[in-house]
Amino acid sequence: MNLKNKIAIVTGAASGIGRSTAILLAMHGCTPILVDIQEEKLVEVLVKILKYAPDASAEVCDISNAVQIKQLVRKVTENYERIDILVNNAGIMLVKPFEETSQDEFNRQMNINFHGGVNFIRAVLPIMHKQDKGVIINVASVGGRLIVPGTAVYAASKAAFQGFSEALHYELKDRGIHVGIVLPGGTRTGIFDNSTTKLAKYYQSQCKTPPLVAARKIKEAIEKERFVTIVPSSYKLLIEFHDLFPGFFGKQLLSRLRPYLK
Repeated sequence: MNLKNKIAIVTGAASGIGRSTAILLAMHGCTPILVDIQEEKLVEVLVKILKYAPDASAEVCDISNAVQIKQLVRKVTENYERIDILVNNAGIMLVKPFEETSQDEFNRQMNINFHGGVNFIRAVLPIMHKQDKGVIINVASVGGRLIVPGTAVYAASKAAFQGFSEALHYELKDRGIHVGIVLPGGTRTGIFDNSTTKLAKYYQSQCKTPPLVAARKIKEAIEKERFVTIVPSSYKLLIEFHDLFPGFFGKQLLSRLRPYLK
């Protein structure tokens, strides 16, 4: 899809990958609608984007709330008359053993990482069908393929989102709507900011890829309507190794992480 003059909703746009993606899309001719729950940060990003996309806007929304999503999509449709692109990027992570995770914490991660994206798609699909065209990019995670301790709920939500996205890709492929999946890994964002465990701090120290790297791949996935993108590409080999030798992979993983599990 050519980005010029396209209307793109980007969730989780106040920081990290979403912020970089929204700015990059604006620089290449898109009009982004920034969506996040962090109002102050959202406004800061919008100020930067207005230099490139004067019709861009920002919408505060808790994407775990299906009613708020419907209202937002209705407002965007009324204001812009179309929605060409949806980048489902918003997500949270709480690094914690499953047995120490409350039901509320479990539900919150699933509602944002999985149900929120699903509800956004449900809301925009009728609009894209009327246009006979649209691109949906779902940002899952390498963490849904390479599972590590302390991330049971996060991994479950991202694995579910990838599986859902793949089925949707096939269902909509011949109807003019492209569904692509992006799996970032080791990206330097604020996703660990609310986690205080020793294990979380270790994971955070291993995340060194700048968000802009993932944003560029998301842009390419939109333009080339690519199905699956893993970023950085080095994780492709790691995933293959994991799938071919799961027992050995698991032993090596535990050997490295045991000091942080105590």
